[in-house]
Amino acid sequence: MNNKKKILGVLLGLQLFGACASLPQSPYGNTATGTAGGAAVGALLGQVIGQDTKGTLIGAGIGALAGLGWGAYKDRQEAEFRQRLQNTQIKIQDQGNYINLTLPSGVTFATNKYAINPGFYNPLNSIAYVLNQYPETRILIAGFTDNTGPLSYNQTLSQQRAQSVASYLISRGVNPVRISAQGYGPSDPVASNNTAAGRAENRRVEIQIYPAQ
Repeated sequence: MNNKKKILGVLLGLQLFGACASLPQSPYGNTATGTAGGAAVGALLGQVIGQDTKGTLIGAGIGALAGLGWGAYKDRQEAEFRQRLQNTQIKIQDQGNYINLTLPSGVTFATNKYAINPGFYNPLNSIAYVLNQYPETRILIAGFTDNTGPLSYNQTLSQQRAQSVASYLISRGVNPVRISAQGYGPSDPVASNNTAAGRAENRRVEIQIYPAQ
């Protein structure tokens, strides 16, 4: 099939999608119809753009977001994160316009190191899997430290840890265009730095997941 025929097929799909949207609402709501229609049209777009299975999956993800809206798209991601990460120490929070995953540094890194502990690969693999299933998002990976030691050292360490997590997720197939990594040092504590327990909470990496647009 040449590109002209493919484009005509996409236009037909868009017309059908518009027709479906104008039908009376299902007694169960229109989310399922919107998701299926959006994913179908997105898959067609993916075939035109990518001309392969990967293009189809990306297109379907974009279409699903169009059909669901960000709130429902986010909720589905969050539910899958909770299911796949339930036996880990990762904290999952719905922050309204984004999902926040907190990785405690005590299990992610050795003290004063930025290489990821091999025992933490499996949770990161699960995170990468979910991120790849929901491609219409952008991802900020933020590193934080406590206030112990020189500010410049903590700033550098937080950046290195954020970058280590970003690099690992990219190695598991997450599109690097979606990811940015930033170190914030001790600038945003979530607990008191006056206690050992508080400092441990402040040493963390957060994966923040936002809508692509």
